[in-house]
Amino acid sequence: MNPYFSIKNLEILLKIVECESISEAARKLNISPSSISKSLAHLERELGVSLFHRTTRSIKLTEAGEYLVKQSYALLNSFEEVLNTTANYDKRPRGELKLTCSIAFGYSHLISLISEYKTIAPDVDVSVFLSDDFVNLNASNIDIALRIASTPPLNYATRKLADIRWAYCASKEYLSDKPYPKTSKDLLMHSLLVYPGLTPEIKSDSNDCPSPHVSIQANSGLVLLKSVLEHQGVTYLPTYLIGEYIEKDDIIPLTIDDKLTYTTHALYALYFPSKYANAKVRSFIDFLISKLAQQPYWEKWENRFKV
Repeated sequence: MNPYFSIKNLEILLKIVECESISEAARKLNISPSSISKSLAHLERELGVSLFHRTTRSIKLTEAGEYLVKQSYALLNSFEEVLNTTANYDKRPRGELKLTCSIAFGYSHLISLISEYKTIAPDVDVSVFLSDDFVNLNASNIDIALRIASTPPLNYATRKLADIRWAYCASKEYLSDKPYPKTSKDLLMHSLLVYPGLTPEIKSDSNDCPSPHVSIQANSGLVLLKSVLEHQGVTYLPTYLIGEYIEKDDIIPLTIDDKLTYTTHALYALYFPSKYANAKVRSFIDFLISKLAQQPYWEKWENRFKV
Protein backbone atom coordinates (compact mmCIF):
# COMPACT_ATOMS: atom_id res chain seq x y z
CA MET A 1 0.00 0.00 0.00
CA ASN A 2 1.22 3.46 -0.85
CA PRO A 3 -1.08 5.84 1.05
CA TYR A 4 -1.20 9.42 -0.05
CA PHE A 5 0.15 10.88 3.19
CA SER A 6 1.37 14.35 2.40
CA ILE A 7 1.38 17.04 5.08
CA LYS A 8 -1.18 18.90 3.00
CA ASN A 9 -3.60 15.96 3.10
CA LEU A 10 -3.34 15.79 6.88
CA GLU A 11 -3.95 19.53 7.16
CA ILE A 12 -7.04 19.17 4.99
CA LEU A 13 -8.32 16.29 7.10
CA LEU A 14 -7.86 18.24 10.33
CA LYS A 15 -9.51 21.33 8.87
CA ILE A 16 -12.60 19.27 7.98
CA VAL A 17 -12.74 18.03 11.56
CA GLU A 18 -12.27 21.54 12.92
CA CYS A 19 -14.97 23.04 10.75
CA GLU A 20 -17.30 20.00 10.83
CA SER A 21 -18.02 20.78 7.19
CA ILE A 22 -16.28 20.18 3.87
CA SER A 23 -17.56 23.43 2.39
CA GLU A 24 -16.45 25.49 5.40
CA ALA A 25 -13.05 23.79 5.38
CA ALA A 26 -12.73 24.64 1.68
CA ARG A 27 -13.53 28.29 2.41
CA LYS A 28 -10.95 28.44 5.24
CA LEU A 29 -8.26 26.80 3.06
CA ASN A 30 -9.21 28.84 -0.01
CA ILE A 31 -9.65 25.80 -2.25
CA SER A 32 -12.71 24.31 -3.91
CA PRO A 33 -15.00 21.85 -2.08
CA SER A 34 -14.51 19.39 -4.92
CA SER A 35 -10.73 19.42 -4.37
CA ILE A 36 -11.23 18.63 -0.68
CA SER A 37 -13.68 15.85 -1.50
CA LYS A 38 -11.25 14.33 -4.01
CA SER A 39 -8.38 14.49 -1.50
CA LEU A 40 -10.50 12.82 1.17
CA ALA A 41 -11.76 10.13 -1.21
CA HIS A 42 -8.21 9.41 -2.37
CA LEU A 43 -7.05 9.06 1.25
CA GLU A 44 -9.90 6.70 2.13
CA ARG A 45 -9.32 4.62 -1.00
CA GLU A 46 -5.62 4.21 -0.32
CA LEU A 47 -6.18 3.37 3.34
CA GLY A 48 -9.10 1.07 2.63
CA VAL A 49 -11.22 2.55 5.44
CA SER A 50 -13.92 5.16 5.76
CA LEU A 51 -12.82 8.17 7.77
CA PHE A 52 -16.22 9.87 8.08
CA HIS A 53 -19.86 8.96 8.49
CA ARG A 54 -21.65 11.28 6.08
CA THR A 55 -25.28 12.36 6.07
CA THR A 56 -27.01 15.22 4.30
CA ARG A 57 -26.73 17.30 7.45
CA SER A 58 -23.51 16.23 9.18
CA ILE A 59 -20.12 14.65 8.86
CA LYS A 60 -18.74 12.60 11.75
CA LEU A 61 -15.50 10.70 12.23
CA THR A 62 -15.46 6.92 12.20
CA GLU A 63 -13.36 5.06 14.76
CA ALA A 64 -10.56 4.78 12.19
CA GLY A 65 -10.92 8.47 11.44
CA GLU A 66 -10.63 9.36 15.12
CA TYR A 67 -7.40 7.35 15.34
CA LEU A 68 -5.92 9.01 12.26
CA VAL A 69 -6.85 12.51 13.47
CA LYS A 70 -5.28 11.90 16.88
CA GLN A 71 -2.05 10.65 15.34
CA SER A 72 -2.06 13.45 12.77
CA TYR A 73 -2.10 16.12 15.46
CA ALA A 74 0.91 14.49 17.11
CA LEU A 75 2.71 14.14 13.78
CA LEU A 76 2.12 17.73 12.71
CA ASN A 77 3.18 19.08 16.12
CA SER A 78 6.36 17.04 15.91
CA PHE A 79 6.97 18.22 12.36
CA GLU A 80 6.48 21.84 13.39
CA GLU A 81 8.91 21.38 16.27
CA VAL A 82 11.54 19.96 13.91
CA LEU A 83 11.13 22.88 11.51
CA ASN A 84 11.25 25.46 14.31
CA THR A 85 14.32 23.88 15.86
CA THR A 86 16.08 23.79 12.50
CA ALA A 87 15.12 27.37 11.68
CA ASN A 88 16.48 28.58 15.03
CA TYR A 89 19.44 26.20 15.20
CA ASP A 90 22.17 28.77 14.65
CA LYS A 91 20.46 31.73 16.26
CA ARG A 92 22.07 33.36 19.26
CA PRO A 93 20.26 32.94 22.60
CA ARG A 94 18.61 36.21 23.53
CA GLY A 95 15.60 37.66 25.35
CA GLU A 96 13.96 36.85 28.68
CA LEU A 97 14.23 33.32 30.03
CA LYS A 98 11.65 32.52 32.73
CA LEU A 99 12.59 29.79 35.19
CA THR A 100 10.95 28.21 38.20
CA CYS A 101 12.61 26.00 40.77
CA SER A 102 12.23 24.70 44.33
CA ILE A 103 13.34 27.11 47.03
CA ALA A 104 16.16 24.95 48.41
CA PHE A 105 17.75 24.10 45.07
CA GLY A 106 17.23 27.61 43.73
CA TYR A 107 18.83 29.23 46.76
CA SER A 108 21.72 26.75 46.81
CA HIS A 109 22.64 26.45 43.15
CA LEU A 110 20.42 28.10 40.55
CA ILE A 111 21.85 31.61 40.77
CA SER A 112 25.43 30.34 40.47
CA LEU A 113 24.47 28.24 37.46
CA ILE A 114 22.71 31.21 35.87
CA SER A 115 25.77 33.42 36.42
CA GLU A 116 27.99 30.92 34.63
CA TYR A 117 25.45 30.43 31.84
CA LYS A 118 25.32 34.18 31.20
CA THR A 119 29.04 34.20 30.41
CA ILE A 120 28.18 32.20 27.27
CA ALA A 121 24.77 33.79 26.69
CA PRO A 122 25.12 37.45 27.71
CA ASP A 123 22.03 38.54 25.76
CA VAL A 124 19.70 36.39 27.87
CA ASP A 125 17.93 38.05 30.82
CA VAL A 126 16.69 35.60 33.43
CA SER A 127 13.59 35.80 35.62
CA VAL A 128 13.45 33.32 38.51
CA PHE A 129 10.36 32.25 40.44
CA LEU A 130 11.17 30.05 43.45
CA SER A 131 8.35 27.87 44.77
CA ASP A 132 7.98 24.43 46.30
CA ASP A 133 4.52 24.16 44.71
CA PHE A 134 4.17 22.68 41.25
CA VAL A 135 3.88 25.57 38.79
CA ASN A 136 1.62 25.33 35.74
CA LEU A 137 3.95 26.30 32.90
CA ASN A 138 1.10 27.28 30.62
CA ALA A 139 -0.68 29.51 33.13
CA SER A 140 2.49 31.23 34.32
CA ASN A 141 4.24 31.52 30.94
CA ILE A 142 7.33 29.82 32.39
CA ASP A 143 9.93 28.58 29.89
CA ILE A 144 11.61 25.92 32.05
CA ALA A 145 10.71 24.36 35.39
CA LEU A 146 13.46 22.59 37.31
CA ARG A 147 11.86 19.93 39.46
CA ILE A 148 13.16 17.21 41.78
CA ALA A 149 10.94 14.14 41.58
CA SER A 150 11.08 10.38 42.06
CA THR A 151 9.59 9.82 38.57
CA PRO A 152 9.51 12.06 35.48
CA PRO A 153 6.54 14.43 35.70
CA LEU A 154 3.81 13.89 33.10
CA ASN A 155 2.23 16.33 30.62
CA TYR A 156 5.49 18.08 29.70
CA ALA A 157 8.64 17.31 27.77
CA THR A 158 11.39 16.39 30.25
CA ARG A 159 15.17 16.13 30.29
CA LYS A 160 16.89 14.41 33.18
CA LEU A 161 19.70 16.64 34.42
CA ALA A 162 21.13 14.71 37.38
CA ASP A 163 20.45 12.08 39.99
CA ILE A 164 19.61 13.55 43.38
CA ARG A 165 21.27 11.64 46.20
CA TRP A 166 20.64 11.86 49.93
CA ALA A 167 22.94 11.22 52.88
CA TYR A 168 22.80 11.05 56.64
CA CYS A 169 25.05 13.69 58.15
CA ALA A 170 25.96 15.67 61.23
CA SER A 171 28.32 18.49 62.08
CA LYS A 172 31.86 17.79 63.13
CA GLU A 173 31.24 19.53 66.46
CA TYR A 174 28.09 17.52 67.20
CA LEU A 175 30.02 14.27 66.64
CA SER A 176 33.08 15.41 68.60
CA ASP A 177 31.88 13.82 71.85
CA LYS A 178 29.58 11.13 70.44
CA PRO A 179 30.14 7.78 68.72
CA TYR A 180 29.67 7.84 64.94
CA PRO A 181 26.50 5.96 64.05
CA LYS A 182 27.15 3.07 61.66
CA THR A 183 23.73 1.40 61.50
CA SER A 184 20.11 2.48 61.47
CA LYS A 185 19.85 1.20 65.04
CA ASP A 186 22.76 3.44 66.08
CA LEU A 187 20.77 6.48 64.94
CA LEU A 188 18.32 5.83 67.78
CA MET A 189 21.05 6.99 70.17
CA HIS A 190 21.24 10.44 68.52
CA SER A 191 19.14 13.58 68.24
CA LEU A 192 17.37 13.40 64.91
CA LEU A 193 16.46 16.30 62.64
CA VAL A 194 13.51 15.19 60.52
CA TYR A 195 11.70 16.28 57.37
CA PRO A 196 8.32 14.50 57.70
CA GLY A 197 7.60 12.34 54.68
CA LEU A 198 11.16 12.51 53.32
CA THR A 199 13.37 11.37 56.19
CA PRO A 200 13.34 7.54 56.33
CA GLU A 201 11.47 6.30 59.37
CA ILE A 202 13.66 4.65 62.00
CA LYS A 203 11.83 2.06 64.10
CA SER A 204 12.82 0.29 67.28
CA ASP A 205 13.00 -3.45 66.63
CA SER A 206 12.60 -4.52 70.27
CA ASN A 207 11.46 -3.26 73.63
CA ASP A 208 15.09 -2.81 74.61
CA CYS A 209 15.68 -0.15 71.94
CA PRO A 210 14.90 3.47 72.70
CA SER A 211 12.35 5.36 70.63
CA PRO A 212 13.75 7.81 68.08
CA HIS A 213 14.48 11.20 69.62
CA VAL A 214 13.27 13.79 67.13
CA SER A 215 14.95 16.96 68.28
CA ILE A 216 13.72 19.16 65.42
CA GLN A 217 11.34 18.55 62.55
CA ALA A 218 10.67 20.93 59.68
CA ASN A 219 9.21 20.88 56.18
CA SER A 220 12.28 22.64 54.80
CA GLY A 221 15.67 21.26 53.90
CA LEU A 222 17.15 24.71 54.48
CA VAL A 223 15.89 24.71 58.07
CA LEU A 224 17.40 21.28 58.70
CA LEU A 225 20.67 22.38 57.10
CA LYS A 226 20.82 25.34 59.47
CA SER A 227 20.05 23.02 62.39
CA VAL A 228 22.90 20.69 61.41
CA LEU A 229 25.31 23.61 61.18
CA GLU A 230 24.13 24.68 64.65
CA HIS A 231 25.19 21.18 65.90
CA GLN A 232 21.67 20.07 66.77
CA GLY A 233 21.85 16.46 65.60
CA VAL A 234 21.82 13.97 62.72
CA THR A 235 19.71 14.53 59.64
CA TYR A 236 19.06 13.18 56.14
CA LEU A 237 19.54 15.76 53.39
CA PRO A 238 20.15 15.91 49.64
CA THR A 239 23.82 16.20 48.78
CA TYR A 240 23.22 19.40 46.82
CA LEU A 241 22.52 21.09 50.17
CA ILE A 242 25.44 19.67 52.15
CA GLY A 243 28.19 19.20 49.52
CA GLU A 244 29.97 22.53 50.07
CA TYR A 245 29.93 22.05 53.85
CA ILE A 246 31.35 18.54 53.51
CA GLU A 247 34.18 19.98 51.40
CA LYS A 248 34.94 22.40 54.27
CA ASP A 249 34.64 19.63 56.90
CA ASP A 250 31.81 21.48 58.64
CA ILE A 251 29.50 18.54 57.98
CA ILE A 252 30.42 14.85 58.07
CA PRO A 253 28.51 12.40 55.81
CA LEU A 254 27.69 9.16 57.61
CA THR A 255 27.94 5.66 56.19
CA ILE A 256 24.85 3.91 57.58
CA ASP A 257 24.42 0.16 57.05
CA ASP A 258 27.40 0.27 54.66
CA LYS A 259 25.71 2.86 52.46
CA LEU A 260 26.93 6.43 52.02
CA THR A 261 24.28 7.91 49.71
CA TYR A 262 20.77 7.02 48.59
CA THR A 263 19.50 7.78 45.07
CA THR A 264 15.73 8.22 45.23
CA HIS A 265 15.05 11.28 43.06
CA ALA A 266 16.30 13.08 39.99
CA LEU A 267 16.47 16.68 38.81
CA TYR A 268 14.40 17.25 35.66
CA ALA A 269 13.97 20.17 33.29
CA LEU A 270 10.31 20.50 32.25
CA TYR A 271 9.24 22.50 29.20
CA PHE A 272 6.81 22.56 26.29
CA PRO A 273 8.27 20.85 23.19
CA SER A 274 7.53 23.86 21.01
CA LYS A 275 9.66 26.08 23.25
CA TYR A 276 12.73 23.90 22.82
CA ALA A 277 13.12 25.44 19.38
CA ASN A 278 13.98 28.71 21.09
CA ALA A 279 17.74 29.09 21.38
CA LYS A 280 17.61 30.47 24.93
CA VAL A 281 15.61 27.45 26.18
CA ARG A 282 17.65 24.88 24.32
CA SER A 283 21.00 26.40 25.26
CA PHE A 284 20.17 26.65 28.98
CA ILE A 285 19.04 23.02 29.18
CA ASP A 286 22.13 21.89 27.25
CA PHE A 287 24.29 23.95 29.62
CA LEU A 288 22.74 22.30 32.69
CA ILE A 289 23.29 18.83 31.22
CA SER A 290 26.94 19.64 30.52
CA LYS A 291 27.41 20.78 34.13
CA LEU A 292 25.45 18.11 35.96
CA ALA A 293 24.91 14.93 33.96
CA GLN A 294 28.17 13.06 34.65
CA GLN A 295 28.75 13.97 38.29
CA PRO A 296 27.23 17.07 39.85
CA TYR A 297 29.92 19.38 41.20
CA TRP A 298 28.36 19.25 44.68
CA GLU A 299 29.36 15.56 44.95
CA LYS A 300 33.11 15.85 44.33
CA TRP A 301 33.68 14.92 47.99
CA GLU A 302 32.07 11.49 47.66
CA ASN A 303 35.09 9.36 46.74
CA ARG A 304 36.89 10.42 49.91
CA PHE A 305 34.25 8.81 52.09
CA LYS A 306 33.31 5.65 50.21
CA VAL A 307 34.03 2.46 52.06
